[in-house]
Amino acid sequence: MDLTLAPILTSLFLTFLFSFFISSLLFSRVSIKHINKKMELDDVYPPSWDRGIGASASFYVFAILFNKYRIKNKLFDARFIAKHARTIDKVIAVIYFTSVAGMIICLCIITLFKSLT
Repeated sequence: MDLTLAPILTSLFLTFLFSFFISSLLFSRVSIKHINKKMELDDVYPPSWDRGIGASASFYVFAILFNKYRIKNKLFDARFIAKHARTIDKVIAVIYFTSVAGMIICLCIITLFKSLT
């Protein structure tokens, strides 16, 4: 790997990692809790397979950001998620998605340069 690119990629990866931790914490504690309360008013309940571990956070993010994922399926009813998402929930979802994508891209670039040397 080029020595001038290594510190940039490292700092980018650490920035994305930090923003991922903060956004995932905020999203699970603030956004998902709010959305679940609003969905319960419509008699739609959170997924039964996610009991406190936060595995449904990615499903919520995709349902907020992409229309394609706002469907009812066997695992998850995502039709009401975007309906009850506030602006702050959408912002946190964008930060969450961007930080995960950024980490993956940084790791791919680092792996590519490591394999070339």
